Amino acid sequence: MAVSSYLPDVAGGMVAAASFADDAAAEQAITILSASDVRPEEISVIARDVARAARIAGDRAWYPGRDDSGLAKLVARLARRLPREVRRRYAKELSAGRVIIVAAAGGQPSDTLAALLSRAGGSLVDQWWQPPAALFAPPEMAGPF
Repeated sequence: MAVSSYLPDVAGGMVAAASFADDAAAEQAITILSASDVRPEEISVIARDVARAARIAGDRAWYPGRDDSGLAKLVARLARRLPREVRRRYAKELSAGRVIIVAAAGGQPSDTLAALLSRAGGSLVDQWWQPPAALFAPPEMAGPF
């Protein structure tokens, strides 16, 4: 049984993302993605405030910084930056206090994920090839597949 990350270290993978105006809309997007067999490890919630991202993600999604604790949490908070593609596409949205949901195309193609995010009321829906990044669960937490 192999264990692997949803975005392999050597290649990366396709992702779809969207911006949501409020927490309820972001939670609805996670519900729709989960109902479509998207695994929690394939969904990442990004918000300006880590506590807000954690509240929205719950146990149904991942968020950057989820597994950090103690000194590692402080260092990560000071040093962590979002991947360039996410910053380029969504920096203004994050500054405005919106929530970004990013879904890795594991079991579903990225265009299907983009359609689901649109259906959930997301704006600035986009798809791209994401190089390896700390957006999703690390390989040891991704589980066997």
